Amino acid sequence: MTDDAIFLAVGEQLTALRKADYSSEAVLQQVLAQFPELVAGVGTAGESAKLLLVRREMPVVAADSVGLSLDHLFLDQSGVPVLVEVKRASDTRARREVVAQMLDYAANGVATWQNDLRDTVAQTAGATDLGTYLQEQLGVEDVEEFWTTVEDNLRAGKIRLIFLADRLAPGLVRIIEFLNEQMRDVEVLGIEMPQYTAPEGQVVYVPRVVGRTAAAVEAKQHRGTRAPWTEQTLLDAGTEARTAEEMALVRRLINDVKERGGRFVWGAGSTAGVTGWYRVDGEDTPVWNVNVGDATTAGWLYHVLSEYSARHPERVEAYADAVARIPELAAKVAQMRVGGWRGWPSLPLARAAGDERAMAAIVAATR
Repeated sequence: MTDDAIFLAVGEQLTALRKADYSSEAVLQQVLAQFPELVAGVGTAGESAKLLLVRREMPVVAADSVGLSLDHLFLDQSGVPVLVEVKRASDTRARREVVAQMLDYAANGVATWQNDLRDTVAQTAGATDLGTYLQEQLGVEDVEEFWTTVEDNLRAGKIRLIFLADRLAPGLVRIIEFLNEQMRDVEVLGIEMPQYTAPEGQVVYVPRVVGRTAAAVEAKQHRGTRAPWTEQTLLDAGTEARTAEEMALVRRLINDVKERGGRFVWGAGSTAGVTGWYRVDGEDTPVWNVNVGDATTAGWLYHVLSEYSARHPERVEAYADAVARIPELAAKVAQMRVGGWRGWPSLPLARAAGDERAMAAIVAATR
């Protein structure tokens, strides 16, 4: 009897909860969306870990496919994207198909989500200020640094893949363990989460992680933690990856902050990034962010309208109007105006370097 039951003692009363199948895959998906803390500890970085649901059925754009969507996309408090695919044990598809599907989502999502996650989380936050929402959900103190880390993690492929089921087949468990031991930046885990129910309506979920073998833990530890970038290391990395015109803009931005008595928040991701802060009307304010990318990715300039608007609602229209004069960003600014200024309009450094309006927008925001 004890093989398929757990017992709940309340005072003198003992209640047996029996293992029960989920009525559908959709029910298991809803449980995860409603209670991400069920897998936050076992599937991330420990008992204190938190997960923020970005979106259920997150669209995945692939050149040779249409209509792809990931079951759940989360972010953890370290800015690591967490991709979750939910399957019931009764799903008869071959384990090779399930694994291939997840890798397809990961490969294409990493390449296409970089400019989407911020807006998607803003939509999830609804009327709540995005900075407040991230602080409440994940304990994020520096919103700009958090988003820079998220984008750096996507560029580097530093993500977590989770296969969630009421029961994982032994063959799939072995594949998960193998992938987790062999992949340096990607953590691959399986989580079994059976449910136990009682006639009175109580439900107990018992998550158990698989895939975090000793060999996998050792391999991940060798990866180490990167120190924050500095001005010199960012300029060195940018000189190798970007054109002289792009780096001239980066230096101009950095010098502008110095000349105006501002400060910098340096990223710590795999590609060099920095946020420029200014004293605007006496308040410390993030205005722009730059990431120089690397030899395989573009560099980007971001205008930090979201956090700017929270500090300066009376000035945000002037900043937004200046950004909207850049043709590629006009539609984005219009969308943000309707949506409460959530998001960071972005422009490739190569494009920003050739358009004085990119710098003019920053001047409008700070003077």
